Amino acid sequence: MRPNPVFTIAGKDHLKALHDMTRSISRENLMNEPKQLIEKEVEAMAETLFSVSEFLLHNPETAYQEFKACEHISEVLRRNGFAVEEGAGDVETAFLARPAGCKATRPAVALLAEYDALPKIGHGCGHNLIAAAGVGAALALTRVLGENAGGVALVGTPAEEGGGGKVRLIKGGVFANMDAAMMIHPGQYNIIGKGMLGRIKFTMAFHGRTAHAAGSPDQGINALDALVLAYNGINSLRQHLRPDARIHGIITKGGDAPNIIPDYTEALFYVRAETIDYREEIFNRVLNCATSAAAAVGGSVDIHVHEPSTDPMRHNHALQDAFIANMGLLNIAVDKDPGRTGSSDMGNLSQYMPAIHPYLAICDDDIPSHSTAFRDATVSERGKAALLKGAKLLAMTAYDFLTSENLREQITKDFAAGMSSQGLH
Repeated sequence: MRPNPVFTIAGKDHLKALHDMTRSISRENLMNEPKQLIEKEVEAMAETLFSVSEFLLHNPETAYQEFKACEHISEVLRRNGFAVEEGAGDVETAFLARPAGCKATRPAVALLAEYDALPKIGHGCGHNLIAAAGVGAALALTRVLGENAGGVALVGTPAEEGGGGKVRLIKGGVFANMDAAMMIHPGQYNIIGKGMLGRIKFTMAFHGRTAHAAGSPDQGINALDALVLAYNGINSLRQHLRPDARIHGIITKGGDAPNIIPDYTEALFYVRAETIDYREEIFNRVLNCATSAAAAVGGSVDIHVHEPSTDPMRHNHALQDAFIANMGLLNIAVDKDPGRTGSSDMGNLSQYMPAIHPYLAICDDDIPSHSTAFRDATVSERGKAALLKGAKLLAMTAYDFLTSENLREQITKDFAAGMSSQGLH
């Protein structure tokens, strides 16, 4: 865990003047001049952003294979005055982009672009829209801040879908000199503080001994029996979990033939929970189910954890409130969270630094995420409108972060409070 950020302000007089301008203009004018400029800049580049989203839609690439996506987005950024470092953090399909000609300064905000797709269905999670919104926010904010845009960065984060790309970028030092991270995600509702569950993905491999199932069953040790016992034990465990926890799994190998007692079987499982401590507790209880089942049949079991595990989201209420205030300026209502949730490597990043991951609606709730219908909704008229709203909101909130020392102080306090309230190690 990194220490709480310490901010030193570059271009302080200019940034303070911009923020003072924000405070001096009345609420009746809806937005101060810099935010009005951000809105105009995003609108002016709308076709460019739609083109980025559509290119990704028609060229889907799965985790760590996003070569076309990385190259295309990098080229768009270079054409618009950004210097781009591809392969950031020793991750081949990641990038770090900053305004060319501006020295990197603090405070700094990382705007995020995801662009990996799902197998078979492509951008059924809407990462094409996420990337385009991140590009729009970075370009618009840079144009408004001008020579004082040294605190703006756009980070291309591959492999969110199961690959833990942000975890690798954290370890690679990409976020070491940044102070907050922001992205938007398409969904069915406008939700700001949506929860995320920490997740451990692991394989259970049971070992036994083969024998003829009819001629010499007494000489065999049935690895499938061990797996089934473990599966049933885990099912029994589910009724004793808190509502924020989930366990789900599948049998990936059950044997080779009915007349051969299986000597090897395998299952893939996920354990999820709202805090790191509870995630670990449930995982250990599942391990007890597996080892007890293996012992019961006279076999053994190996557990392989698929790294990286994902962490739950650490909410930062000050940063969320800044985003909500900007939603109000754009007349976007906040919806009630229906409670559906999943896991993301954004949770890991939120444990490392203050971060937000709000959702903006692109469709109604009869269209589920991770579907072809959701994929198509990203380039619908409603999806395009959400893309532009997302770019504006990210740029406006990043502007608030960079220009308000009071806001940064409250964000730091919220981040520190989260360390003691979410069951962290």
